[in-house]
Amino acid sequence: METAGEQDRVARVGSVIREVRRQEGLTARTLASRAGVSQAFLSQVERGLNAPSLATLYKIADALGRSPSDFLDPAPADDVLVVRAAGRVARAVTGTPAAPVTWMARGNGAIAEVYQYEIGPGDDIGGWFRRSDDLVVVMTGGRLEVEVRGRPAVELAEGDCLFAAAGAEMQWRHRGAEPARLVLCVGARAENL
Repeated sequence: METAGEQDRVARVGSVIREVRRQEGLTARTLASRAGVSQAFLSQVERGLNAPSLATLYKIADALGRSPSDFLDPAPADDVLVVRAAGRVARAVTGTPAAPVTWMARGNGAIAEVYQYEIGPGDDIGGWFRRSDDLVVVMTGGRLEVEVRGRPAVELAEGDCLFAAAGAEMQWRHRGAEPARLVLCVGARAENL
């Protein structure tokens, strides 16, 4: 059950998506088509009735030429920022029942967002995604195969890091019997610094 704070967050995300869509001069039908979602679902998101999964937020952001972080609450402007565990936001990675949940915290400088994942062998993490910001994947346990479009897939294990430039399109696959644990750090775009 969603708390009042979570409901407010969902409503703000939807409102910002609708505002950006209108600024870009797009109809809901056009945006839904570009993002690969139904117009009815997009309408629910824009009205704050449904929270998009992380994968869907990536698709909507990409269709609008934005970063997913553009639709989230602004980061505090402090020089030093501590985000407590209770202040992180939970998001399902995809829209399926087998989707793992990621925890996300907003930063306030060169690192704009930090996501913490634990992905089990049967979890749904399928599908290509793209960030408009640079990113770093740091493995803290297990194994994960990462494929960047146009390049051979690489398998990452505990302690490995993968750096990807803004715009790289990738997909992940769980490997092995134990959960893959990783931290994804996303850099802020230069105009936001």
